Formats: sequence, C-alpha cells, structure tokens
Amino acid sequence: MSYSLTVQDLFAKNHFQNAEIIAGLSGVLNPIKWVHILESKDITSLIKGSELILTTGIQLVEEKTFFHFVEQLIEKEAAGLCIEYGEHIQSVPDHVIKLANDHHFPILAFREIVPYIEITQEIHSILINQQYEMIKRLENYSQEINKLTLKITHYDHLLMRLYKYLNMNVTFIINGQQPLFIPNVKHDIYEVLREKYETTGSSKHFAKCEVNILEERYGELCIFTEDRTINEFELLVLDRTVIALSQYLLRSLYIEEKQNMHSRMVLESWLAGTVEDSVITSFLQEQSFHHLLNCSYFVLIDQIKKSKKENDLNYYKLYSRNVFEKKGFVVFLLEEKQRLIYVIADIYGHDLKHRIIESIETIRNYRKNHQYINLSVTTAVGQIVNHYKLVHQSYETAQDTLLIRSNAAHLSYFYEDLYLHQLVLQIQKNKAIMNIAKKYLEPLYEYDAKNNGNLIVTLQVYLQCNCQKNDAAEKLFIVRQTLYHRLSKIESLIGSDYMLPPKRLAVELMLLATQFQFQLTD
Repeated sequence: MSYSLTVQDLFAKNHFQNAEIIAGLSGVLNPIKWVHILESKDITSLIKGSELILTTGIQLVEEKTFFHFVEQLIEKEAAGLCIEYGEHIQSVPDHVIKLANDHHFPILAFREIVPYIEITQEIHSILINQQYEMIKRLENYSQEINKLTLKITHYDHLLMRLYKYLNMNVTFIINGQQPLFIPNVKHDIYEVLREKYETTGSSKHFAKCEVNILEERYGELCIFTEDRTINEFELLVLDRTVIALSQYLLRSLYIEEKQNMHSRMVLESWLAGTVEDSVITSFLQEQSFHHLLNCSYFVLIDQIKKSKKENDLNYYKLYSRNVFEKKGFVVFLLEEKQRLIYVIADIYGHDLKHRIIESIETIRNYRKNHQYINLSVTTAVGQIVNHYKLVHQSYETAQDTLLIRSNAAHLSYFYEDLYLHQLVLQIQKNKAIMNIAKKYLEPLYEYDAKNNGNLIVTLQVYLQCNCQKNDAAEKLFIVRQTLYHRLSKIESLIGSDYMLPPKRLAVELMLLATQFQFQLTD
C-alpha cells in the first residue's frame, strides 16, 4: 500500500466523475497531502506544498492575476488546482495552460457547481485514515524488525527484509568499505541516481539514512528504484530499519570487543617486539583494510586513573575506535589493567598530527558529556614510525610520554614535541645522575623548606632570564635588592661558580630533573 493520494486518484471519487483535466496531464501522479479552498490572489504564506487547491475564481477574473496565481502555486509545489466554471471563470487562458503544462501542474475544471466542502471532508477523511493505517503498519514492521535482530547472525538479514518489504533495491555502505547491494544488481543505476541526489539534494527515486553508533557515523543505508517515486511511508520504513540495524551492529561490536582473544596475543607480542614477521603480516593481511603493510603506525595510550566506581569500558572502546576510523585510521586495541593501548595505522597518509588531535579531543568531549564523565584519563602518543615492524619503538616512547604527561598534563600529547622533557626523563632514569643533582641542590631545597624561602624558584628564573637581574626581578615580582640578597644566599650555599658555562648547563638540567617528578609511583 502506497499510503498516498494522487491527483489521478481523484477521478474515482463521486464529485470528480465529470471533472475535466485542462492542463498538466503529466503531473497527475502528484501526491496530495491536504485540501485548501483559496479565493485570495496572494497565497505565498497560505500553503506549504502538496495541497490540492479549490477555487471559484472570484479573484482570478483578470488573466494577469490568474497567471500570477498559478505561478505561485507552482513555486510552492502545490499538488494541483481545481476550478469551478461559472459566473467568474468560463475558461482557462492559453498562456496559463502552457505554464501548467511546462511545469507538470494539473488544472482540473468543473463545468457545474460542486460542493467544495464535501470534497474537502471526503479527501481529508481519506488522508487521515491513510495516516492511521500507515502508523499501524509501521509499528508492526518496527516490532518485526526488532525481533529479527535477536535471531539473526548477520546484518544482511535485515537488509534482505527491507528489500522484500519495500520491493526496492537496498545498498549498505560501511565507512571505508565497498557497498553491499541487495540484490547484487543495478550498480550502474545506483551510481546515476546517487549522483543526481548528491547534485540536487533530493531525488524521487533515491533515499539514504545515516547509520550512527554511539553518536558517530558508521555508514549509511540507501534505497533506490527506477519504477516509482519513494513515498513518505517508505522513508519511515527505511528510518526504522536503520535504528534496528544500528542496535544490532552495536551489540555485535560489543560482543566482538569482549571476545577478541586471538588479537590480544598478537598485539601483546607486537608491542613487545617479539612477534614473528610471518605472524604479524598474516594478521594484518586478514584485516578488511588494504595497505596495512605499507603505512605509518603509532601507539596511543589512555591511562585511566583508578576510581571506586567500576566502569564498563566496552562502549567507550567502541566509540573511540569509531572516532579514529572516521579520521582515516585502522585501530587495534588492547586493554590491560588501567590502560587502553591503541596500535593505530594511518591509511590516509596526510595531515596526520591534526587528525590525531581531532580524534583525541572528540573522545575527550565524549567523556565529559556522557556516562564516562568521572573517568580521569591521561593520553600519550608515541613516536610515529614508518613500518609495522617498528611499532614496539612507538610503544616504548608512548610509555615515556605517558610518564611525562601524567605529572605535566598541560604538555603536548606527542613524544616528538617533548624534546627537553625527554632529556629530563632519561636523566631521572639514571640513579647516579639523579644522586649528583639532588646532592648538589640539596642545600637550596633544605633552606626553602626550613625558611619558607624561594631560592630554587629564584635560581630557575634568574637562569631563564639569561642572568639579567632587571628581567629576573620583574618576573619574580620583587625589587632588585631582594634579588641581590637571594643570589648572595644561593652563592653561599652552592658556591659562586654555578654561572660558569659548563656548570651552568648542568645546573639548569639538574633543576629540571629535580623539579619534574616524571617517574610514576604506586
């Protein structure tokens, strides 16, 4: 059932038995959504589209006015016009007929008086009954399709049901993959209709609806046909199918995320650098994406702070994966303890850093606005490497970046941006060097602790200002005499030779190494 009333259907109604179509015969399939009686010359604000207009023509005696009236109806996409011949109008001007024919706009004429109010009531009753039947049938379809999602083992069953229900071609496109056609025919017709749809923004023979999972676009479901116009009911059926399809895909991805144990073993050895080349190449070739053996890789770590509340991270992982895939990445995800470790391949190969930041910020905003609002996460990106065999290097540098950002969250996500802090971290890893630094600066730290002093800060700022006393005093918000006093105290505690070039460089590094606590503690 089409659940639409067209101009052509009117000729089967009692009051239209003797109606004559004067113009616009090619538009008799125009759908009617409502009936409106109009006797005004200016109707721009009175109709919204697809109305059947009834008029006695009391305001259309002048040909110019009649022409303008029909122009307005065509512009507002009315379904058609019914005119009653009589006292005001005895015929339709030729140039009005030409206008209607050119725009496929039906004009019907009654040669005798007809009760417009009865026509209005009859058509409105038909439309209301159709709407009721459509809603009832749509609800039945929704229940059927939702029950089907609990029985099937693959989403193509849903696509097949949509195809059989509408008797219309169906196409499902997952981001980054080839379209799936049900039935697997008419690919060329699909391309033509889609191109027309994309060019004009609408089409009577093509419709699509986005498939979203966790508020991110996963793909799109399309219907198309050459044989008839896609009506409102069919669009609603498409929408209900997409909802059921999204729920099925989300449930499937959730289960897949929990059961992917084989991948876990490969990922663990890949990150450790112990995986055999044949194993990892076979693993990558099994994926649905191409060129994974010839693209850049990087490791991203999400460190999740422990909390009293247990969080089910499966939906969070699905959302994160979808965000990265939407930006042109292929994601392999490993969860261990309080960490999510992403091994990410870049299949786009351009504007890489910008896309990574956009992905991280999108996921960060998702945490803020949804059920993971209390999830405290520190993100770190390792070195970007140009071969899958070097992923373990990216993992090692990602861990270093995480150590740095865990205690200095304002710093960049990227290992490559943390030049000085990388050096500081390596110093901290060397106990002998750290002992030298702590021993040398110990008098200053002890003095500040006992006297609530600012010698360490003063020394840092003084060196940062290239030993310019005016600049240092201004930056410290103190007068020069106070600065002189502090510098004198520093010299008394660590000696006056700290300004000598070789030693000065060492002092600056020791200050950084003792100031930043990059080493994680339990």
